[in-house]
Amino acid sequence: MKKIIYTLILLTIPILSNMFINDFNWSLVDFIIMGILIFSCLSFTGFIRKKFSGIKEILAIIIIVIVFILLWAELAVGIFGGPFAGS
Repeated sequence: MKKIIYTLILLTIPILSNMFINDFNWSLVDFIIMGILIFSCLSFTGFIRKKFSGIKEILAIIIIVIVFILLWAELAVGIFGGPFAGS
């Protein structure tokens, strides 16, 4: 339940930006995809914290964050030129 609340709190930033900044234009699909990404990242991080400890935990969380950022960047501007690029 906490992960859903944290996800919704993080999504209020783009919601407010969408309302007050003219160049910020997210559709409902963008909010759904970002909500899924944030929730997944929080879920994987929680799983990693329960299963690993020490340096393995830190490395696993760093990998999750890097994958999250790369996926987000691909969806936003298409840094890899994939079919899901937003540009």
